[in-house]
Amino acid sequence: MTIIKVVEPHAILRLGLLQLIANVVPDVKIEGADYGSLFDSSQDSRDIDLVLLSISPAEDTNHLIDAAMHAYAPRSIMLLSEHNQLPGSITLPPAVCGYVPKNADPEVLQAAIRLVLAGGTCFPLRKQLAPEQKARAVKRPETPCLPGKEDEQGQSKLSLQAHAESEMLGLTPRQYEVLVLLARGYPMKTVGRYLNISVATAKAHTETLYQRLDVHNRNAAVYAAVSRGAKLGWTCIGGQSECSGR
Repeated sequence: MTIIKVVEPHAILRLGLLQLIANVVPDVKIEGADYGSLFDSSQDSRDIDLVLLSISPAEDTNHLIDAAMHAYAPRSIMLLSEHNQLPGSITLPPAVCGYVPKNADPEVLQAAIRLVLAGGTCFPLRKQLAPEQKARAVKRPETPCLPGKEDEQGQSKLSLQAHAESEMLGLTPRQYEVLVLLARGYPMKTVGRYLNISVATAKAHTETLYQRLDVHNRNAAVYAAVSRGAKLGWTCIGGQSECSGR
C-alpha cells in the first residue's frame, strides 16, 4: 500500500488536498497533519512513501524539511508553495523530489504526485533572460509543448526520445501525443484542437491507448506510462516545469 502524508497547517486547505489526491494512485492511504506533527516525539513512524509538505515564507523551509525527514523518514518529499519558483535559499536533500505551486491546476498536482511515486522528479524551471531580451519579449498564449510536430501531410514527427517512449509503450506516434496532452489534464476538445483532429478521433485514439496500456482512465494511463520510465514531454510542461526520471 502507498502511504502519503499531507503536512499543511491550515485545516481547510489540508482537507481540500486530502480530497484532491484521494484517488491519485491505486491502493493508497492518505493522512493529514499540521506542523506540530513534525516535532511530536511520540509520532508512530512508519514507511511513508511521500510527504506533501506545505511551505510558507513565514516558516524556515530548511527547518521544516529536516523535521519532516526526522519525523517520517519518507522515501520522497514534495514541496507545496504559494510561489511559482523555488526559492534559492532552500537546500534540497535528495529526498525532495518535487516542488509544485499551490495555484497549479489539480491535474498538474495529481500528475506530479504520480510521477514522483513512480521514481521521477518535478521541479520548476525558468529561463533567465538578459535585460535587452526581456524588453523585446512578447507574451504569447500558453500552448502545450508537444514532443514533436507535423509535416505538410499532417503526419506526426516525434523527437528521438519521444519516439523511443512511444515504441516502449506500444503506442503509435499520434496515440503518444494524445497521451502527452492527457497527462497535462487537457479536456478532449482541447486535445483535438491542438492536434488538429476531431474530438471523435481524439476519443478513438484515447480508447485505443487505454487498451494498449491495459487501463481504463486518464490517471491510470499516465501512471502506467511513467511507471515504465516515460517522461511524456514533462520537460516543457506549462513552459516552466521540468520533470524527469531519476
